[in-house]
Amino acid sequence: MGLLFSVLPLLACTFWFVRLSLRYGRNDAAQRMLTLFFGICTVLYSCHALLYNVYAAEGLPRPLEAVWAACSLSVYPVYYLYICRLTARPLRPQAAWLILAPGLLVALAILVAPGKGTDTVRAVLNCIQVLCVAGFGYRRLMAFDRELQEFYAETEGKSVRTVRWLLVAILLTSVNTVMLNLLGREQVIHSDWLILAALDPIAILLFVLGHVGYTRTFHAEQYISDNKPETDDMPSSPTPNEQANALGLRIEQLMVKEAYYLHPNITISDVAREVGSCRTYVSNYINQQLGCSFSDYVNQLRISHAKMLIMQHDRHGSSGKLSTIATDAGFSGEQSFYRNFRKFTGMTPAAWLETNRETRRQPK
Repeated sequence: MGLLFSVLPLLACTFWFVRLSLRYGRNDAAQRMLTLFFGICTVLYSCHALLYNVYAAEGLPRPLEAVWAACSLSVYPVYYLYICRLTARPLRPQAAWLILAPGLLVALAILVAPGKGTDTVRAVLNCIQVLCVAGFGYRRLMAFDRELQEFYAETEGKSVRTVRWLLVAILLTSVNTVMLNLLGREQVIHSDWLILAALDPIAILLFVLGHVGYTRTFHAEQYISDNKPETDDMPSSPTPNEQANALGLRIEQLMVKEAYYLHPNITISDVAREVGSCRTYVSNYINQQLGCSFSDYVNQLRISHAKMLIMQHDRHGSSGKLSTIATDAGFSGEQSFYRNFRKFTGMTPAAWLETNRETRRQPK
């Protein structure tokens, strides 16, 4: 049983390393970085498996101990590099090598001067890495999601929300690992249940992380291509109030009266082009004057239209398919429609319709 528990993370990361490697040429930049991450994890958990099942009594030989230390101090920096690629903000090569340097230096120290001092340094560096990756990575992911909401009307399939929550899970899993390390490596090695407690959450997390990265279809390169720098001439000397008022009227004419929101997959560049302005001014107007993101602005209009369609079907005694209503309201699919309907009404379409029916039945 202990053998199975000890190799679970190795099986998970090897599985995704092989799958990502088999299609390496078709992977985007973030997925190629994820391939490197799982490759390092495969080496790391191979050392873990050897430690638990072969070298339990005497510990890893010094060369393997150095490899294990180098990998354990590289997985978090490489995962951060993956986040940077995922959010269209890759680090310069010099910076990337700099954050990988601690693992290489500690590995060299283990080969040259092993001892408890080296182990302590490795443990401290590992804790610092976890906190830095969690903090800076979460901030990058949050900023990227905000950018997507300001550019695309629909962020379904584009958001990095899942990756953000996985980052929180990584932090919690690391806390669990630190607590078990405090018990001592020898005590954990000789207890199947402690091995399970230490490695089973990691195996699950690695598998989910690989699945999310492997199946993600929206790539940072697509966002960069869509979000090309503006070539429009900016107004030379706009007067803020007049500019905002005139722009607001043009946006209202386009979005509300002409129902431009019914077009699927619109971006803020599309709206800016239609109103004869630049997207910076359009974005600023929506953010500052309307108090919401571009995505929320468009989808609120769509949900209002969807409510009208639902009521029309209900009054005529027909049960319109929600997939048809979603498409007619401008959404690309049911998933985006459901998520936004719950976001802006606090209930499902069916629950909203029933509540509306009860309101209409009440005597005035």
